[in-house]
Amino acid sequence: MRLRPEEDGRTSCFITGIDCVAKDINVSFQTTSEVYDALEKIAGQDGEDISTVVESIVRHYLKDNRECRGIHQNRRSLDRKKVRFQAFIGDPRWQRQDFEECSVLEISFGGIRLSVPKGTKIEIQSDIKEIRVIFSLADCPWPINLKCRLQWVSEFDEEVLIGASLVDPDFYTYTTLQRYLI
Repeated sequence: MRLRPEEDGRTSCFITGIDCVAKDINVSFQTTSEVYDALEKIAGQDGEDISTVVESIVRHYLKDNRECRGIHQNRRSLDRKKVRFQAFIGDPRWQRQDFEECSVLEISFGGIRLSVPKGTKIEIQSDIKEIRVIFSLADCPWPINLKCRLQWVSEFDEEVLIGASLVDPDFYTYTTLQRYLI
């Protein structure tokens, strides 16, 4: 790595990138001395050079960032459509007035991803294996009522994300989803 101070207080870094196959790719970027000092501190703690730290940061970003997942093969058999509309979620044994409000984030013929605010009854009860999701779609006179099986739950500061697979949707629900998704 070579450093070159710039007139505006930035430092130009020239780093030899690390690649699993070929390690001869040069990467150049400008940064402030604050960012450079932070990279140098991290590299010193781990006993590595700055180029290794930058590579590690980029690899973690590619692994975690959904927009970059296009380079990986999709493991879903049915692609989900990104959406954002309100719905109601609850245990199939509950009365409808007990259902909690949530947001539908993605939907497909096979599954659904939901965002539930923290502190709701559905988030508190960990014994729930199946849920009921009720929502309305444009140009659809009746609400869609889906029975879903929980696949995963991720807890965050303000919300709980839920991934669920659809359980035997009826013909009306399936055809309505088909019109909406296609």
